[in-house]
Amino acid sequence: MPKFGCINVHPSLLPRWRGAAPIQRAIMAGDAITGVTIMKIDIGLDTGDIYKQITLPIDSSDTTATLMKKTSEIGAKLLLEVLTEIENGTAKTIPQNHEQSVYAHKISKEEGKIDWLKSAQEIDRMIRAFNPCRLLTLKLKTNIFVFGRRK
Repeated sequence: MPKFGCINVHPSLLPRWRGAAPIQRAIMAGDAITGVTIMKIDIGLDTGDIYKQITLPIDSSDTTATLMKKTSEIGAKLLLEVLTEIENGTAKTIPQNHEQSVYAHKISKEEGKIDWLKSAQEIDRMIRAFNPCRLLTLKLKTNIFVFGRRK
């Protein structure tokens, strides 16, 4: 076990959006803000004490790709701050409020099917959330159109 434990850079404002797809879920939910959390890793999934957080607005044009870039750049700088504080013995943590937690379930292939009965706003958020990580499928009559990268 490392002397100071293990640390995670998580692309959400924990305890909101614990789990596999925090950026996608924030966009799909229509969240106005997200952020980066530096936390201690414990036995649970993204449940450890928080060292620091930074808030970041989600713009109406943000996609998973743009938010991944923004949160990774912010997260790298914030991690360096926390590591310096740990080294200096000045780091402090606060426990997460587990009652406020929201789980960011892994994105399933089925979720990539555009449901035209949803509102234009929901479809827009879905397209932005799945860009560029997943394939979106659209069925018009007997034709199926696929958008995104294939793996």
